[in-house]
This record gives sequence, C-alpha cells and structure tokens, in this order.
Amino acid sequence: MNDQQLLRYSRHILLEEIGIEGQQRLLDARALVIGLGGLGSPAALYLAASGVGHLTLCDDDTVDFSNLQRQIIHRTSSVGQTKVASAQAAPHDINPEVECVGLPIRADEGQLNELIAQADVVLDCSDNFATRYAINRTCLRRRKPLVSGAAVQFHGQIAVYDFRRSGSPCYNCLFPEDLQAAEQADGICHG
Repeated sequence: MNDQQLLRYSRHILLEEIGIEGQQRLLDARALVIGLGGLGSPAALYLAASGVGHLTLCDDDTVDFSNLQRQIIHRTSSVGQTKVASAQAAPHDINPEVECVGLPIRADEGQLNELIAQADVVLDCSDNFATRYAINRTCLRRRKPLVSGAAVQFHGQIAVYDFRRSGSPCYNCLFPEDLQAAEQADGICHG
C-alpha cells in the first residue's frame, strides 16, 4: 500500500477487525453488483469508497426520471442512458483506483456462471425472482458469498449467504422457488 492509500483508508486500517491486511484484501477484491436501482446504486458507491479494487456492474435497464429520488448513483443528465453507462463513472470519481466494468445485460445462467466465477462476492440487488433464484443457484454452485437485498415501499430484507461454508442455507431455503411461483400464480405474492 502506498502513502496515499494509507491516508485514504486510515480509518479502516485503525479498525482492529480490518487493519492493513484487511484493507489490502479489499483492494484486491472483485465484487459483482447485479441491479443498479435503489439498492445497487448506494452499494456500488460504498464499495468504491471502501476500496474494493474491481467492480462489475450489471443491469439491463435505462435510467428513468422517476428513478432519481432513490437511485443515487444516477443524475438528471443520465435519463435515457443505460444504468451501467450512467453508473460507471461514479465509483471512479469517488475512488480513481477502482476498476469499474459495466455490463448492460440481463445475465442468463450461462453469463452468471462466468461473472460469478470471477467475483469474490456477489451483491444481488435485482428486482425479480427469476434473477434472484438464478444468482442463488450459481453462487451456491460456485461457492461464492452472496449478499441478497430487496426493498419494496417501506419493507426490506437483507441476507448474507456464505457458500464457502458447507451446510450454509441459501435464498431458496428461505423462499422456496416452487412455493414462490405458486404464490405468484395465486396472487398472494406482491414481489
């Protein structure tokens, strides 16, 4: 770590739980953020600020004017752009050392398999169940830690699944996929 990095991350380094070794691990880390809406936007900014060295941002949506009050990575001038094009510069503006790659796609399971294989941690900030289950299955298969978040109106949920540990529960353990489909078909689920 150079002098500028020591100064930038000094508050982390002072924390016994992080220290120089932990900060170096963050600098070397690769995070995959899927979804750049109300959860993925601040997550990407905080990951960059904390010194995560490589971010891959994945979202196939475009910025809408109604997104701006909660999706803080986007700007008024970004309306109509893809969310990844809008978001890609912000992490670099916060921390020029962060390498940021944007993928304007809705990743299918094959693409997820490749993307997750390259990540140290995956943040599921998506807004649909099909993507959530696909991300969960791939992280479980690849033994990659998964941070899964969701928010609707005033309700939210967050869970961390550490698939590096054998016997770790998964998203499907909490919300079985076939049950979810049945609830949606019955009109019970409002997700």
